[in-house]
Amino acid sequence: MTTVVGSSFPRVDALAKVIGQAVYPSDCSFPNMLNLRIVRSTQAHALIKHIDTQHCNGIEGLYCYTAVDVQENRLGNIIKDQPLLAADKVRFYGEPVALIAADTPEKADLYANYIKVDYEPLPVVSDPQEAQKTDDPQIHETGNLLSHIPFQKGDMERAFQQSFLIQEDTFTVPVVDHLYLEREAGVSYLDEEGVLNIIAGTQNPFNDREEISRCLGIPIDKIRMRSATIGGGFGGKDGNTVQLFLALVTWKTKRPARLVFSREESLSSSYKRHAAKIKVKLGLDQWGLINAYQGTIEYDTGAYAALGPAVLGLGVEHAAGPYVIPNVQIDGYLYYTNKPPASAMRGFGVPQVAFAIESLLNRAAKILQIDPIKLRRQNALFKGAEGSLGQKMEHSVGLKEALDRLESSELWREKSLNTDPAVGYGMAAGYLSCGMGKGIPDTAKVEIQALPGGSYEVRIGTVEIGQGSSTLFIQLAAEELHVPPERIRVIMGDTALTHDSGSTAGSRTSYICGNALLKAIDNLQRQKDLGVLYPIGVGEAVFPEEKHLNLGIGWPHSMYTFIVQGVKVRVHRSTGEIELEDVFAVTEAGRVINPIALAGQIQGGVVMGVGYALMEQIDFGQGVPKQTSLSSYLVPTSLDSPNIEAVNVSAYEESGPLGLKGAAEVGTIVIAPAIAAAVNEVVNCPISELPITGQTVADYLVKSSKGGG
Repeated sequence: MTTVVGSSFPRVDALAKVIGQAVYPSDCSFPNMLNLRIVRSTQAHALIKHIDTQHCNGIEGLYCYTAVDVQENRLGNIIKDQPLLAADKVRFYGEPVALIAADTPEKADLYANYIKVDYEPLPVVSDPQEAQKTDDPQIHETGNLLSHIPFQKGDMERAFQQSFLIQEDTFTVPVVDHLYLEREAGVSYLDEEGVLNIIAGTQNPFNDREEISRCLGIPIDKIRMRSATIGGGFGGKDGNTVQLFLALVTWKTKRPARLVFSREESLSSSYKRHAAKIKVKLGLDQWGLINAYQGTIEYDTGAYAALGPAVLGLGVEHAAGPYVIPNVQIDGYLYYTNKPPASAMRGFGVPQVAFAIESLLNRAAKILQIDPIKLRRQNALFKGAEGSLGQKMEHSVGLKEALDRLESSELWREKSLNTDPAVGYGMAAGYLSCGMGKGIPDTAKVEIQALPGGSYEVRIGTVEIGQGSSTLFIQLAAEELHVPPERIRVIMGDTALTHDSGSTAGSRTSYICGNALLKAIDNLQRQKDLGVLYPIGVGEAVFPEEKHLNLGIGWPHSMYTFIVQGVKVRVHRSTGEIELEDVFAVTEAGRVINPIALAGQIQGGVVMGVGYALMEQIDFGQGVPKQTSLSSYLVPTSLDSPNIEAVNVSAYEESGPLGLKGAAEVGTIVIAPAIAAAVNEVVNCPISELPITGQTVADYLVKSSKGGG
């Protein structure tokens, strides 16, 4: 049989998605089903004086719920600071205040509009700068500062005194949305045994089950969570979206229920990527060696914590980039504001800080007249080196090899021959941790069962959210069992049929579940050798932790994936329009199990990063979002997508399943500073803010023509 590991293998869910057979949560319906609508706050910050629900009383086929109907009205992945339904105060525009369930969608819409809430408006805290000035108004009783992470090593004062070149600037990045193709959606029903079944777009079904049990007082053995086909997750479906609302209605009414967010709801009130302000000071010697990094990072976590504390930890951990730096000082701050909660989004806090460090390195390379690839190569991490926080690189590190690959690429050779003044080239390098991090339980338990006819069923508790993990697990199983891939069936994300293997997040799924799967297969093979007819193999795995340092819950990590990206842009000086023509991306993610799948991940990450770099943002006026539809919230289309060449460094991670590491997120993190560097080759404008719009460039050109820059 031809090997299936290391060759491009088609995704097992591709055909069903292409021909429309895949069933998403929003496709599901049941007889006698209730349609849910959330009554959302029209204020960004206000006291709730009274909620008038009298128009809903006594209406057949209509149910209305408020905070008094929730047993434990506090939820959250890390800190339980968010109510399911606001009771005494609202903290962001669009916060759920009441829930309507009706036997028709039209009735649900009608009576949701009849709910009247009497608010007493409070001053709005619009950004971390306002949040830190005063604790009046206080968004929470504990104050507006949620978390502060300080770190220092070395002698900063002496390091800067000895630096030949000092570069410093303040960088700002906006709130952006995940903009999944499928919005937040799910259905619920009671089965014949009285078990509450919920089918939803979720990245963490076992955590959902625990939250439902705790908040609503439902026995955990009476709850079954399942993930359906998910039209994009990117971190935003790791936490409650529709799950608790569905559970509340079905458990109380004993009727099936359905909830699908509108696009306006999703844009205005769902989880977001953290806006941030990053102030960085960088010291280098005359040859380009980095001597010192000093940074202050302020993340805007919105009205509630969600996964914000963990995002801050990763931001601090990755702030100084994938380089050997002897002197480092970082202060990371996480502030509450009156915006929708910010949580996980692809890259988990790293694209923000990577924009800052990589932009300063590109500026330094230009001043020192050193090729930006050479500057990074001489500072790059290598196996055995210490990261910026002092963590030792004990797993595969292919950063220098990735830099070499970009340097020898056609795109970078073309750079030296370019004579077109409208064309610029830029690059950036980055890394992203794999796994949950120091001190956070990070385990997986996987089963595989032999079936009649020589087939096998694999049961894994994590979720296929579009990253291709179900295909990868089939490849791993087929390779180890020496059978055709068609004989492997995978069940994922079902609390009744699988074991808890943690969240589908942190670029961990392929690594941790892959290791557990290989152990399960080994266990199954031993049972076969003993003559068991249809054995069930069970395997467990634990993600390795950093051995030498313990800087706090979740950081530092022990393992990283590395990336280098080069870009070519064309800038139309008459309009300021930026046209991204080519991207060359080099990834080191250990052994590549499925080349076409990894290329797809990197290409998707690049396009998402292009949106972050050039067009995406949500602005707020007194806490009210201004971009709430696809006519105003702009994302790249196929016409905006450049030619992308994605290649890989040959590497092998000894601890990984057949040598792999995670790579689902790393493609997003450094495309923005690479684009900024390329634009700076054409127009020497100080780019320190995202997105880099055509209007930004045009305004600078006008200013320059008048002698102002």
